[in-house]
Amino acid sequence: MTFGKLYKMGITTPPIDARAWLVVSLITLWVSGATGSGAEPGKPREQVHKDAALTEFFRRTNGWVAGDGAMSIPLSDGRVLWLFGDSFVDTFDAKTGTVPCLFQVRNTALVHPKSDLRSARTLVHSNASNRTFFRYAGREPFWYWPVNGFQEGHTVYVYLTKLKPGGGLGFKTVGHAWARLRFPELSIEGYDPLPDFKGIDFGCGFVKDNDGVHAHAFGSKLVGLESWVYVARFKTADPRGDWTYWDGNSWVEAVTKAAVIGRGAAPSLHVCKVKNKYVLTSAELSVRCDHGKEIYVSTSEQPTGPFSRRKKVFTVDDTVQGHHPFFYLPVAHPEFLDEKAGLLVTYSINGYEPCLTNCVKGRMNPDYYRPKAIRVPLAMIDPEW
Repeated sequence: MTFGKLYKMGITTPPIDARAWLVVSLITLWVSGATGSGAEPGKPREQVHKDAALTEFFRRTNGWVAGDGAMSIPLSDGRVLWLFGDSFVDTFDAKTGTVPCLFQVRNTALVHPKSDLRSARTLVHSNASNRTFFRYAGREPFWYWPVNGFQEGHTVYVYLTKLKPGGGLGFKTVGHAWARLRFPELSIEGYDPLPDFKGIDFGCGFVKDNDGVHAHAFGSKLVGLESWVYVARFKTADPRGDWTYWDGNSWVEAVTKAAVIGRGAAPSLHVCKVKNKYVLTSAELSVRCDHGKEIYVSTSEQPTGPFSRRKKVFTVDDTVQGHHPFFYLPVAHPEFLDEKAGLLVTYSINGYEPCLTNCVKGRMNPDYYRPKAIRVPLAMIDPEW
């Protein structure tokens, strides 16, 4: 997965959907030296470790089988909706364990009961020739990448980044929109354009306020190699209505007066609420193999910040022949919080080019383009936990 800085940071050779979600969301800054390894049997895990069940959940052989993104929306009936960008659907070849070298849908989604990872259902369009789920209805060659979202009553709102071909990366952002899904069916009711946010992508996370009336939308804007973080607010009952922006002292109507409340390590970042604090997860800039490797977190007691200095919590360890992957989109999933195992965080990898060749004779290993899952102990995020 993205998203004015979309979920992609660049495009290499197909099918590399290179994104640091030029856009969107993602997380973490934390303590030095925490690498992913499990504890000895019978002893509590005090380091970041891979979540084997969730990592295996993404190794699917039918429906959605590979892609990037893995943003999650908890639903009121106990299900979880996962959002993905460019993806492979029903293209896994069991004999070779491979997929074609090029994805065939621009986005899709999975839904399953939170406690049952085996019963996931893929959401695609009924059009057999183009199964992309979130569709632009006009004639121009636009497409959407879904970023984050939330449920309000009988509607699930999904924040979309709208793109078209062009620009230095092969695509460029041309706007944002809400997709409205009817709950519990999760069928698409319609789309609504969002305002011009003047270069800020407010799809980095949505948290409902304690007042029961408002929701906070966290946004980012690339400045140099960092992402500056901002926060907006709207009424949950009317997210298509007026938005206001935190200027450092109060909520104002002009997005140009929005104040910086934190900093992410690169365009890929995500914000959510965990227990009593807001957690910002971000990733080191990565645009190719053996480039960035680190995931960080920082925290704030208020949605308006300020966020603490970021701490490194994990070094991506998905090496092939000694090479680290191109990766992005660290996302925290508080609905899967486990007090003992820690906070679930996923990140997307997108191959090992140019160190290794991803596409061989028209086929590729889908594990080169699947999210991975880790558990971050709560004490690493905040010693008070």
